Amino acid sequence: MPSVIPQFLNKISNSNFVKNHVTRSIKDPSFLTKTLLLTSVSKDVFAYALRVNNTAKNKEIPEDKKHFVITMDAVTGVTTAVVQIGTGFLIANKKLQNAICSRLFSNFEKNSRAYKNASRGFAALSTLIGATLFAKRVIVPAVSSKIAEKIEHNYQEKRKAENENSQKTFVA
Repeated sequence: MPSVIPQFLNKISNSNFVKNHVTRSIKDPSFLTKTLLLTSVSKDVFAYALRVNNTAKNKEIPEDKKHFVITMDAVTGVTTAVVQIGTGFLIANKKLQNAICSRLFSNFEKNSRAYKNASRGFAALSTLIGATLFAKRVIVPAVSSKIAEKIEHNYQEKRKAENENSQKTFVA
């Protein structure tokens, strides 16, 4: 039974999809950078999905607070994905990277191996740092808390109206 996992991983790693992906990543640093970004975002989305699920099952969180916590986690997960992808793709843009790298690495000849390696490394690092630090740690908390508060407010208003309607029906 334990040999099933290595066989499965071997089959995937030798698939045409993975081989083509690796080849394209080697040839196109922008593609590699975007792949790394999407991998990081996927990890975050999975983590937030687990948080939402764990919160929903957590009996220690009072029911009147649970909806807000679930909403906050869900909104933060979605906002994190959208903002990181948007920021990352903006920073990874070839025109922007070329403009920045031509200034940063002006002491290298433009077609030299050193310039190409420095540009590739900078593109990957600046994209990941920009998407994770700036987007995830600055933009997302500000945006997601406002969205979650708005959703929670609407939810509470709807519950209040439903309670009032059910009391009117009960009384009548």
